[in-house]
Amino acid sequence: MKNIFYKYALAAAGCLAVLAGADQPAGAVPVFARKYGFSCTMCHSNYPRLNDFGARYRRNGYRLPGREKDEKTILHSPPPVALRTSAGFNYSRTTNSTNPAIRQFQLNNLDLLSAGLLSPDAGYILVYTPIIAGSRGVASQDGVLEMANVVFSTLGSSWLNVRAGRFEPAYAALSAKRQLSVSPYEIYNFSFAGGPALNKTQSGVEVTGYGRGGASYAAGWVNGSDTGSASQAASDFYGRVEKVFGEGEGQTAGQRLGLMGYSGSAVADAALPVSGSKAFRRAGVDASLNYRRVNLALQYLNGTDDKALWGVNSDVNFSGGLAELSYLPATSLVCFARYDIVDTPRSVNMNISKWTLGGRYYPDDNIALHPEYSYRKQNSAAGDMIENFFTARLDYAF
Repeated sequence: MKNIFYKYALAAAGCLAVLAGADQPAGAVPVFARKYGFSCTMCHSNYPRLNDFGARYRRNGYRLPGREKDEKTILHSPPPVALRTSAGFNYSRTTNSTNPAIRQFQLNNLDLLSAGLLSPDAGYILVYTPIIAGSRGVASQDGVLEMANVVFSTLGSSWLNVRAGRFEPAYAALSAKRQLSVSPYEIYNFSFAGGPALNKTQSGVEVTGYGRGGASYAAGWVNGSDTGSASQAASDFYGRVEKVFGEGEGQTAGQRLGLMGYSGSAVADAALPVSGSKAFRRAGVDASLNYRRVNLALQYLNGTDDKALWGVNSDVNFSGGLAELSYLPATSLVCFARYDIVDTPRSVNMNISKWTLGGRYYPDDNIALHPEYSYRKQNSAAGDMIENFFTARLDYAF
């Protein structure tokens, strides 16, 4: 445990050293910008990451705080449809791996998005990624209905809001869907085979609430793991509480501290000779700390999985997290540096450490020039897998 905290301290110091001489951004998927005639920077300090106002807007069910009675539904506003994609040069090479090396220009992804108000107190968001067959110059993409949910806001007070459908659960303090980097948050991505990685969306229902003092909560019931049959009952529950100290929402101002817990059950992967549901748990603490134009995001997570889910002889206890520093020297530029770590027992032998450095320059609100480099090391039975990844891409939404 001490080694993990020492590494976090070194990560923060390293981030500061890297970013001391750098500069920041703005932007957004423009569904809401078109609706109100606002700049994307109203809700995003550096798209896709939300600023404090953007966090309030999302929490308020996609309604302008204080102007709920003036809102227009999708029937009385511009067509609520947007697209987002990126294209550029990608380089990726991993030792002791069967994954082929990549050194080419590629179209990376395509997201179709729709969002707005169905009624004065019911907002919705829908995100679909269409199937794309991989080829030279085009990265493959699965067809997935990533999000499709409705949020019913202020049911009597701000302490009762309900979101139902497929959504990004509140247990992930740092949104994997609105992160700055291409490289994923490793601790959110880590799970047993077929398990509910915390960077994935879930189908279920979530209740949230918030007050003036900076306190908020979220509790949800979701399907969880993908390994169960279609008839298996939803059995995963989670909760999260957070407190913001000072002005803001902890995104670009104020200091945010949070706690989360997750309890679920899953059927072991079909390749393992085990039947029946087995239990697993997650618990974590997080912080988002702001000082002028610098934000330090911290996440620590501990997991306990039944041994059958991994096919080993004893229960698996793992831990890890991340430290990410971002610096915003201007409204058109952000630089970021992050250290990720996952610490696993010898029975699993999948320790992960990764450094990520990058930036985003915004010539306009909805266009970002994005260079990024990451160095990732993972233990494996065949020897250490070391990945060097670099991308220089244009990310744009319209």
